[in-house]
Amino acid sequence: MWAGAATLLYAVALLVTMGVNVPLNNDLAAAGDPAHIHDLAAVREKFAGTWVATNMLRTALCTAGLGALARALVLHGRATR
Repeated sequence: MWAGAATLLYAVALLVTMGVNVPLNNDLAAAGDPAHIHDLAAVREKFAGTWVATNMLRTALCTAGLGALARALVLHGRATR
């Protein structure tokens, strides 16, 4: 059960990455060379809020997945004694 939960948490983190962070990174890259962007603050403001929030979500999901995997390993170790 715990290994399945870990897998699910990592899968959701991957979906968030592919669904939100990668498109945001692509939009940022499409904005062009930072040396030629006239309003760099506006580009950053449009990008940063959503990216930081989803990055924190991915961090929480991966941390929870690691915790679930650690629990699975502890239980597996106890069962094999």
